[in-house]
Amino acid sequence: MDDCKQLSEFYEAYALGALEGPEREEIERHLARGCTACTAGVAQARWLVAQLAYLAPEAQPPAALRARVVAAAVGSAAAGARATATDAARATYIPARPRLRQPSAIPAWAWAIAAALLLATVYSVRQTRRLDGELAAVQRELREGQAQRAAIESEREHYQMAMEILSAQDTKTLELMPKKAAMPPVQAYWSAKMGLLVMSANMPQMASNVTLQLWMVPKKGEPMSVGIFRPDGQGHVMMVAAPGEPIAEVAALAISEEPAGGSAQPTSAPVWVGPLT
Repeated sequence: MDDCKQLSEFYEAYALGALEGPEREEIERHLARGCTACTAGVAQARWLVAQLAYLAPEAQPPAALRARVVAAAVGSAAAGARATATDAARATYIPARPRLRQPSAIPAWAWAIAAALLLATVYSVRQTRRLDGELAAVQRELREGQAQRAAIESEREHYQMAMEILSAQDTKTLELMPKKAAMPPVQAYWSAKMGLLVMSANMPQMASNVTLQLWMVPKKGEPMSVGIFRPDGQGHVMMVAAPGEPIAEVAALAISEEPAGGSAQPTSAPVWVGPLT
């Protein structure tokens, strides 16, 4: 398909018969094996070349030619009258019509104009395709730059919220201890005014279909999800969230391993648990 895109620049020249060299041979190979893209492209180019003929003004026949045609018509009428007069002999005489040389339907100068128009069209098409490609590349870079800027801004806000929680006067600190010996502990910082911050390091990498989910375990009722998170490439974890419940109503924080996207309720035993005292 990449070869077909490159060859598409030469379809019009091929249809005009002005293409030579390896490009012409390559197009003919594609046509011979029934390449759908090249077959359709060459057909469109041939249609374009055919339409160029209509761009030339109509050519008026010479006056001498018109006179010969009229004379031939008069001669045919006279021959018909003589044939009627000699009908008894059952002989029909049809005079031989003069052989007229067919005038050229399209003058040479019209073909020259058509060829020039076609070359201009081919150049314009190639320039348009090149500019379209450059525009698409610029738009792609712009989208990537906007996405990077949004990610940087989101990360900046994330760290700013974390600093506000750590520096708040009402922040309480608790440690969520792992149920598995190979897991590191998780630190949690809870400010009723600023929110909840969960941090850890040296976390093992996880399968793509698994996520970590933080729960608030109330003194009464079912666990409530705070959010989902995953360690980054260096095994670091930092999650900032609004608790949604007064700290006095919460008995503990817990983290469980859940399917990607999280769960409405824990589907496995907590891997980390930290009681609020």
